[in-house]
Amino acid sequence: MATDPSSNMQADLPSDFSIKLYKYFKCVILVGKNVMTKVVQQIYASVPESMNGTVHLKDYLKGELKWKESDMRSVFTKLYIHLLETEVMSTSFEIDITLACRLLPKVFKDVYGKLSNECKKSIDDIKHMRNKLTHAMEPEESIDMKSEICKLQNVYENIYNGVGEAIDYDFSEDSDATKNILTMILGSTQIEDLELYQKNLEEFKKEVSHRLLIEGRKELQDYYSKLRVVNPCTWMLQGDRDIEKDNVSKYYIEKIYTPLKIKSKCRGAECEIDTKNLLTTTKLKRKNRYILPNGLLLNGLAGCGKTSLCRYILHDWRTKGKEIDALEDMNFVFLVEARSVRSKNLKEFLTEQMLPSTLEILKNEKIDLIPMLLDMRVLFLIDGFDEASKDTKNVIKDIFARFNKKSEHRILITTRPEYLEEVGILMEVHNFEYITVKICGFDENGIKSFTDKVFKEALHNKPEKYVKEENWKFFKYLNGRGRILNNQLYLPLTLALLIHLWIHDKEKKRINSVTNCTTLYFELFSLCKDKVMERLIFKEKHVDMKTINGVLLFIGQIAWNMMSKNHVIINSEEKKKIEDECKRKHVEENEIMSAFLECEFDDNQDSKEIRNYSFLHKVQMEYLAAEFLADRVKSGQLEEVKGLKSWHGYYQVIVFLVGHLALSSPMELNRQSDLIFDLVDKAEIRGIDFEFWWKFLVEAGKNPKVAKIIAHDRLPETSWDLVYNETNENLVSGLELLGTIPVKIESIKIEVDNSMDPYDIKDMYKLMKDLRSHLRHRNKQNPLLTELHFWRHYNDGRCSEHSDDFVKTLRPWGHLTNLTGSLGDQEEGNGLLLNFCFNLKTIRVRLCTLKAVKNLHISLKRIYRTVRKLRITLDMSPDSVDPANFPSLTFKGDLEIHIPRVKDDNKEWVVATVKSLSQGRGCDHLELDNSELSYKSVVYLLKKLTNVIIDKLTVGTLFEITMNMRLEVEEMENDTHIHVNWLG
Repeated sequence: MATDPSSNMQADLPSDFSIKLYKYFKCVILVGKNVMTKVVQQIYASVPESMNGTVHLKDYLKGELKWKESDMRSVFTKLYIHLLETEVMSTSFEIDITLACRLLPKVFKDVYGKLSNECKKSIDDIKHMRNKLTHAMEPEESIDMKSEICKLQNVYENIYNGVGEAIDYDFSEDSDATKNILTMILGSTQIEDLELYQKNLEEFKKEVSHRLLIEGRKELQDYYSKLRVVNPCTWMLQGDRDIEKDNVSKYYIEKIYTPLKIKSKCRGAECEIDTKNLLTTTKLKRKNRYILPNGLLLNGLAGCGKTSLCRYILHDWRTKGKEIDALEDMNFVFLVEARSVRSKNLKEFLTEQMLPSTLEILKNEKIDLIPMLLDMRVLFLIDGFDEASKDTKNVIKDIFARFNKKSEHRILITTRPEYLEEVGILMEVHNFEYITVKICGFDENGIKSFTDKVFKEALHNKPEKYVKEENWKFFKYLNGRGRILNNQLYLPLTLALLIHLWIHDKEKKRINSVTNCTTLYFELFSLCKDKVMERLIFKEKHVDMKTINGVLLFIGQIAWNMMSKNHVIINSEEKKKIEDECKRKHVEENEIMSAFLECEFDDNQDSKEIRNYSFLHKVQMEYLAAEFLADRVKSGQLEEVKGLKSWHGYYQVIVFLVGHLALSSPMELNRQSDLIFDLVDKAEIRGIDFEFWWKFLVEAGKNPKVAKIIAHDRLPETSWDLVYNETNENLVSGLELLGTIPVKIESIKIEVDNSMDPYDIKDMYKLMKDLRSHLRHRNKQNPLLTELHFWRHYNDGRCSEHSDDFVKTLRPWGHLTNLTGSLGDQEEGNGLLLNFCFNLKTIRVRLCTLKAVKNLHISLKRIYRTVRKLRITLDMSPDSVDPANFPSLTFKGDLEIHIPRVKDDNKEWVVATVKSLSQGRGCDHLELDNSELSYKSVVYLLKKLTNVIIDKLTVGTLFEITMNMRLEVEEMENDTHIHVNWLG
């Protein structure tokens, strides 16, 4: 139990901490009790049935609210049961903050419903500050008294004002008195009423909620301290304790954690979220109203750093760090590690897995844990929803069902992308406001930083010069031969495994054999098997490599059986099977199991019975299961493979299976191709899942037969949509496939939404540029009709990039049919980008200079016959261009002109510009959004552009346009024949 620093306070020489704790206690507990007592008394007196507060609460609850004895006991614990028969309006009636906060919404629902949101929030805040007092008693906790008392003054004032307004009662005298008391306490320099203070403090410490917080937080912090080690492949590092082991350090999360690239949608655009702001990122609920969502849905590929992020959050909470905003406010943080949950419901999980020791200490209190937690600020970290069993999902559903009512309850849940929809539905069913966040692994700086940290820890016993040299050599490898792993390098798990392989692979033969994920794990396990052989030889245990391979295949069989049953923890039965197999093959089971599995044991004991084994992570499990299946497939034993009806959720196993067969030989993969693609069908992989198919092809070693089947039978036959948006990042994978396999599609759409600049999508430009050689057979006689839509280039005036370079990459293979983007200044003449786009039907472009407009005018002279719609955004200052210099845009389709941010002073410029650009044909639609146009200026434009605007004028202005003004404009429509559409 945490030592209470207040117990040793001295009246004559109090410590600075003791004085602060004394002040905080008085301001929150004693003053708070006084405030909440007066508030509850006056609310009760305002209820007609209470007869001005003279009716005992017990009689009121039984008679008016029809409460049973059990209902009352659930709210009034034994410390407060006497209040049921105490005169409510008497001075002996004193109500605790926690009890008051329970009574308000449960007993006085009508009044509580009338309270302002600010008042309700302040009621929640005082409850939290009362719980925070328990935090303050923990060692090394600091209290900023001036800041805290300032908060309390606002909280108490909001409560008085809000309740007073709801019941029509004047609390101004009480409010002023409370402010004076707080000011007096802040100014005190010693503990004047020590005896009374200690008595009150002892009473506070007897309260169940305080004891739950003290004991529960300590128990969780002790547990989380054991989760600091995040070695990516400890199976390589563990051996028997009786022999000399490699001198390898443990990787502590606080030493190697490197900020991840985390993306989310912010105001319609994709933005990066700093880890520090993870719990404070808001969501746009309604126009101009942002809320703090209860849920954070983190998704990302296997190995992208989801679990490491969760461990880092636990570490920061445990150590009372400041690295993540708002985390220190959480009374409890519960880790729900999906693969480790053994419970069937939330109550069982909390009592048996999270707080067993705490509840044993408090067993005489007979507490109802979940209702108590509902009164606290709680964060649930649910890690690995994709690994959740049926029982685990019931626990998770229970969390969502119980902790979805208040803003102080937060849930952070991680999953792989294929389970994203299921988790989203779960949140929506329980009316959870949430943000979807994507974990993208590292960026280039993250790779460098992470590599530096891991080398420093892994080679901690080596000279600094040697560490730096090895680090430099490895980084050189990453930028050279290592680039074959492409996007895999940005995943923390892959990068960590590569570093391990580099350090242990002295001759670098193994690491130079790595071409994909399968070969990476293959070389790691090969290295591990060699180390096992070395240790066995050292112990004079003569076992050949064939035997070790056989045991590893058996472990793979166990992995597959566990996965097919949706189990992720090696239970005693499975452990015994592995031990029996080792004995059958005359291999020391501890040596083998410790080498290939994660082993936990008590260092103070030697008994093998206390050793527990597990797979370090799901990817390791999937690799071993796939290796076992590949062995069965090669030997014609197909029962395990064909016995599973649905392969949904086994995507990574399929990919590793392909990799293992390709490792055997291209001929073996060719021979089993029908079986493999049958599994893909059972996994319900869609043809448009370009990311999966590219990964599949890479693991297959880009096998020609596999490539041909994917191209002709699996991917869309006629048209591809390569889209980059919040939920779909298939674009780069699709371009990889287009440049690798023999597809015969007729058209392709490449679209990047407003959240991202195409130039910022790694490898996109290079891949499009390289298509020229692979698609050289696509020409005028055999065109690939292409749409380009770069919405950031078109919509965002702050984006300085243009789409020109991407349009150039289409020559000669892509025939442009639709273009959305931005055109910059090009050299005049026959080399203009759009001059040869004779299939171009729709053009939406942002133009920033007069030269760009003139170049478009020149191109339209050549391609005008096919263009059906042209929408231009003139993103330029009126002062920079003389309207008389604008050329007319001549073609046969509809012309739309968009001019943003127009002011009253620019109205003449707008008229002259529209007339110049639409000379001889008219403008179908003029849009003036984000403007500062007055009503008079809009009327001016209507009159001056009559017979120029053919159909519609759209106006969005900061000025208020009244209903009368709108009606007057509607009357003008009969004369001008222009329909006016008002934005906002």
